[in-house]
Amino acid sequence: MLCGGPPSLQLPSCPYNQASQHRRRVILFCIVGILIFFMCSLTACYLMKTRIKPNSGADQEIKFHHEMHERISYAEIDAATESFSPANLIGSGSFGNVYIGTLNLDESLYTVAIKVLNLGKRGANRSFLRECEALRKIRHRKLVKVITVCSSLDRNGDEFKALVLEFVCNGNLDEWLHPKAATNSMTFRRLSLMERLCIALDVAEALEYLHHQIEPSIVHCHIKPCNILLDDDIVAHITDFGLAKIMHTEECEHGGGGTESSSLVIKGTIGYVAPEYGSGSEPSTEGDVYSYGVLLLEIFTGRRPTDNFMDGVTGLVGYVRMSYPYKLLEILDASATYSGDTQHIIDIFLYPMFKLALACCEDCPRHRMKIDDVVKELNIIKRACAAHKAVHEFRATA
Repeated sequence: MLCGGPPSLQLPSCPYNQASQHRRRVILFCIVGILIFFMCSLTACYLMKTRIKPNSGADQEIKFHHEMHERISYAEIDAATESFSPANLIGSGSFGNVYIGTLNLDESLYTVAIKVLNLGKRGANRSFLRECEALRKIRHRKLVKVITVCSSLDRNGDEFKALVLEFVCNGNLDEWLHPKAATNSMTFRRLSLMERLCIALDVAEALEYLHHQIEPSIVHCHIKPCNILLDDDIVAHITDFGLAKIMHTEECEHGGGGTESSSLVIKGTIGYVAPEYGSGSEPSTEGDVYSYGVLLLEIFTGRRPTDNFMDGVTGLVGYVRMSYPYKLLEILDASATYSGDTQHIIDIFLYPMFKLALACCEDCPRHRMKIDDVVKELNIIKRACAAHKAVHEFRATA
């Protein structure tokens, strides 16, 4: 049967056109519906991400708690520090005070160091989360271990945060290198050169672990003598991760001290901080190496980087550069005495040690040694000294 055609033929309309129009409407409605659903899904995902993001720090803290001992209360911290007695105060970190205390953990009494954050200081809360995140990742015998944390309210209802750390009993390296007149000299005796070499190697091995043996790597940002704790065996342990920077893969690949930061806040302590940080460069492993180089110079000269130097020299690095390589005995820490052939001691110990330290303190980040190469060089010096027994002739004075 014929259908459709021009009106003059007076043929009935075809049912096919009506069905085709209906099908097109259905397809159009489906496409519009899918687009609306897709847009709603994108909007929902965006809103969920923006809501979750501010709590990421809290999530890190919770994850950290689960991996450590059960979180302790403010009351336990208060009792352990005898209500934060000045007699229990053993130091101050970048964002708070450190107290010694005794806590009952796993049904045993432990002497611990309790770092109480000053939350009134800008950035302190970020420091707490950063330190939690850094310490959660690390497992190394020459890095101070965290035992647990406290995140609670104090007796006034104010926010309270503290880290409970292992107590390293023999003071910090600054106290050993620069004993004060009022300090008991029997407690902080003068360190021999071999002890100084071993301390330098301990710190380098800990930094090697942070920079090259965990993923993502961690930049400490605060290497200096008062953040190096010594135990009974004069083994060094790095502490204070309040400024630490967790480096993601892309940051590590491009981290040469050349990436500019939007902030000009210097990460670290004047005298130890890498020069590129002053112009706003991001924290980098090269920055840690510079701080380590200054630490080496301080260990073997006994001079602080902020001391006043003669002849217009500014800073410890410049002081050593002027003396290297012909006046090394003159800049050696006077507390280390020696006997035997002077030139032999200079050749196998002082010359390679100061050369290594200055190589860490190059102004250009790319020209500095990598910390794993530093470890290798220190081990070479240590083996050479052990073979000739020369450094053992450097005795600590009574």
